[in-house]
Amino acid sequence: MGITYYINELGYNDGYHKFDNHRLPQAYIDYLSWFSLSYNSLSIIKPNDILIFQTPTNNELEKLKLIYSFLNTNIVFITQESNIFDWFDWSAKEQELYINILSKCNAFLYHNEYDKNVMKLFSSNFIKYPGCTNISVEQPKQFEDGEYILLPNPIKRFQRGMISHKIAYDVIKNIPIHSMKYVPPKNYSLSFPDEYKLPNIELKNRTDVNNWLNLIYGSKFGIDINREFSGGNCVLEFGSLATPLIGNINLDPQRDIFPDLSFEFNDYDNIKKSINLLLNDKDFYNEVSIKALNNTKEKYNSEIIVKKFKNELDQYL
Repeated sequence: MGITYYINELGYNDGYHKFDNHRLPQAYIDYLSWFSLSYNSLSIIKPNDILIFQTPTNNELEKLKLIYSFLNTNIVFITQESNIFDWFDWSAKEQELYINILSKCNAFLYHNEYDKNVMKLFSSNFIKYPGCTNISVEQPKQFEDGEYILLPNPIKRFQRGMISHKIAYDVIKNIPIHSMKYVPPKNYSLSFPDEYKLPNIELKNRTDVNNWLNLIYGSKFGIDINREFSGGNCVLEFGSLATPLIGNINLDPQRDIFPDLSFEFNDYDNIKKSINLLLNDKDFYNEVSIKALNNTKEKYNSEIIVKKFKNELDQYL
């Protein structure tokens, strides 16, 4: 069996990597000793090497052609980088080639059951490839904890943020609201400008993982209601820090970790009710925090998740 390459656009140097904080895909790169490889370095691949391609997010057509060139010589798996509908906005030529790749690859690695249901029209074989974590606080948070409300959006190239901002603006009056500053990808049109915000929301700059975790832990709770979603790293980070997060019920980690705070993205009345409960109901807040910490430990421990994934992946090798 050859080398397993994880081909991506994450900006890592080509090679093997270890990570202190496990996320998606870092936990898999670490535990399974995948060789992280950029699309510019595919010439080192040999026949029979195992290739896991993270769906490209720029110059898609040329990169899809590269993926296609390996289908007859290598074991090829496809996974997504952004939300499952991201490629629905590609050009017709890109979509046609991607559909061809999906029909011929060994399996599609999916993050959520919702995503699998979308993609089963285009691919026959699936392996669940969920987010996971190896971090956890010792104790749940208390109702009195937290100095602000955090809106972790938007951080992907899909449009999200307007709903969380508007709901927070409407409901939250007596506690600061912080939101991550949005930096649009180059050459990608958006329906709202850079640094989108409403008057009572303070923008925070993009930061490294450790500072991001500190920002989460310093908040009372988060609001991440959006139509689209990806792998759920944000949910897992809130859960591992026992910090409540309101989010989309169709995202598996959100539903598993925060069952009392998971809604359809347009269920505005119940979303607003949950915000008021977190702001005013001590018992509810404390119960959500306890449940989140326990659910994250029991259901999304990175060592357990990656071992289960490996067992399923091995069936295709």
